[in-house]
Amino acid sequence: MRGLSTTFITDLSGGLLNPILERVKKDSTLCLEIREGYINIYYRGGNIIEIREKKLGKYYASFDVKYISKPTPSKLSSIKKNYVLSPSDVDSWVDEIPLLKEQMDFWFAKHPKAEREFQQLIVRENNFQGPFNETDYYIFDIEYADAKDKSRFDLIAARWPSTAKDHKVKKAGLSIIEMKYMEGALSGKAGMKKHFDDLTKFFNNPSKMKDFKKEMQGVFTQKHGLGLIKSKHTIEDFHDVKPEVIFIFANHKPASKKLYDELTAIIPILVDAPFDLKIATSNFMGYGLYLQSMYDLNTFLDKFASQIKTP
Repeated sequence: MRGLSTTFITDLSGGLLNPILERVKKDSTLCLEIREGYINIYYRGGNIIEIREKKLGKYYASFDVKYISKPTPSKLSSIKKNYVLSPSDVDSWVDEIPLLKEQMDFWFAKHPKAEREFQQLIVRENNFQGPFNETDYYIFDIEYADAKDKSRFDLIAARWPSTAKDHKVKKAGLSIIEMKYMEGALSGKAGMKKHFDDLTKFFNNPSKMKDFKKEMQGVFTQKHGLGLIKSKHTIEDFHDVKPEVIFIFANHKPASKKLYDELTAIIPILVDAPFDLKIATSNFMGYGLYLQSMYDLNTFLDKFASQIKTP
C-alpha cells in the first residue's frame, strides 16, 4: 500500500531530505510521487531520482542508468554514492539535478515519451501551479501499478468541485484517468478494450476498492502535508457513488476515424459498467480539468462528430 513512514515524512518535511523536497517545490518540471516506502521524482515523465528508506532514517537514492550517456560523464558523482546518510550526500544529489536533467534530455531526444510528459503537466496544473485552486480535480498519483492484480492506471484523481461550499465537504469522488497520445495508443495491448476489461474487474472487487480508497486518501494526506498539493482543505473520505473513468485524448488526428471506431465499439460494454465513463476536453486550451469540460460518451460522439469521423 502506498505511503511513507512517519520518519520518512519528518525527514522530508524538515530533516535530512528536506533540501530535496524544497528543490522539487521550487522546480515545476519536477514531480514527486509517493510509493510503498519510497518516492519517485519525475522529470519529463521519467524517473530522475528514486529514494528508498532502507532502515529507520537511512536512505538509498538512485538514478536510472539507462538515461546516462556513454561513457558516464565524470561530473556525475552523486550516482556513485547511493546511500544517503548525511546532509552532504543530499546536497550532492540536489546540486546535480541539472546535470541529470541534461542526460535525460539527450535520451528523450532519441526516445520520446510524450504521453508521460503530458501526465506530468496535468499534475502540475491541477495540484500546485497555474489554475490549480480553480480546477475541479486533484491528482493523487501517476503511473499507478498494483503488483498483485496487475492493475495499471495513468493517473488517479479526486473529483472535488472547486467551490468553497464543496471544498468544505471533506469527501470527494474517485476518478481514474487514462491518457492516450496520438492514434497509436488507441488499440493493441494498451488499447481501449483492454482498459475496460481491467477497469471492470478492478471496480467489481469491493474489498479491493475499499483498500484502494484508503490508500489514495492516505497519499493525499501525505502529499498535502508536504505541500505537493496546494489545497486549503483536506479529503478524508470518498463519496459512495460510482467512480469515474476519464479518457484524455491528446493530439488526435481529426482526419482519422480510429478514435470513433474505438469509442463506438465500447458502447455495449458500458451498459453494466461499474463506473461512469467521461471524456475530457480542454477549457480553451490548457491542462486544467473542469466538470464543464467532461462529457459522457454519447454527448461526446454527438458534439465532436466532425473531429472524430472522417468527412
